[in-house]
Amino acid sequence: MKKLFSLMALVAVFALSFASLAFAETFELRISTTQTETSMIYAGLKAAADEINEKTNGNVKVTIYPSSQLGGEEDMIDQAIAGIGIAVLSDAGRMSNYVKDIGIFNMAYFVENYDDGLKVMNTATFKKWTDELVNQGLRILCFNYYDGARSFMQNKEVKTPADLKGVVTRTPSAAPYNASIKAMGATPYNIAWSEVYNAIQTKMIDACEVQYTSAVSTHIYEVCKYVAKTEHINLFNCLVCGEAWFSKLPDEYKKIILEACYNNGIKNAREIEAAQADLEKVLIDNGMTITKVDKEEFKKAAASAYEELGWTELRKAIYKEAGL
Repeated sequence: MKKLFSLMALVAVFALSFASLAFAETFELRISTTQTETSMIYAGLKAAADEINEKTNGNVKVTIYPSSQLGGEEDMIDQAIAGIGIAVLSDAGRMSNYVKDIGIFNMAYFVENYDDGLKVMNTATFKKWTDELVNQGLRILCFNYYDGARSFMQNKEVKTPADLKGVVTRTPSAAPYNASIKAMGATPYNIAWSEVYNAIQTKMIDACEVQYTSAVSTHIYEVCKYVAKTEHINLFNCLVCGEAWFSKLPDEYKKIILEACYNNGIKNAREIEAAQADLEKVLIDNGMTITKVDKEEFKKAAASAYEELGWTELRKAIYKEAGL
């Protein structure tokens, strides 16, 4: 009889477990990115998605849509704010449309490298910005995906800011980018990254400023001959979703998502850092000439962008807070 009761109790436990699994609420998150499926950063996003799917037993189903398959970045952010289960791989420039000062992260020569950027993220000022984004309906899942440093790529050699005069250069449509590129001498032009190859090929624009990972994955070396190695913007990417969607998750799932995004962001960033020399070799092997520039000249020119956007004193304050 005792064995019978034990068996019945065990059956009851299994029944409850299966019922719990059967009726567990499920959530869907679609990640939208401009990155191609062959890009390094896509692999980092995929690692985070797989971890989330596994640790939530599939109750948070994460699917990645590369190459802007779901639509433009701004439209996706609007949908996320509206409560749809969408996360967007974005950056500080676009987040500055909601919290202006966070845009300083995408200014020319704001930080020298990835580790300096992490120091800024540990400041109270940065936390204030992310809290303000929550009030605007946006939840930063992580801000530590990294795609390397951006440099100018075009069909003439560029050594100084003066060489960029009149050079129509594609840059993302956000004030920090536009102000920085203009300050360094070029003429900023805003089109989607997916249109850049054809735009340069047809001479609609003269140049782009972009990181090595994207230059390689989109074969930009087929339409550009020179890299001016300015490394003017260290491109940090954030994965952002709507607070309305995120707030509906059980706390356990929130923790899993945040940890998976952050940890895989760090791992992927270190891999991209380590790949820079190999990526540059791909560009050279495909006919591009790498021009080393005097970065101090470009830094000096870029300073006027901070003045234009009212961030000169903010920059000093953040450096002090972050110990830079």
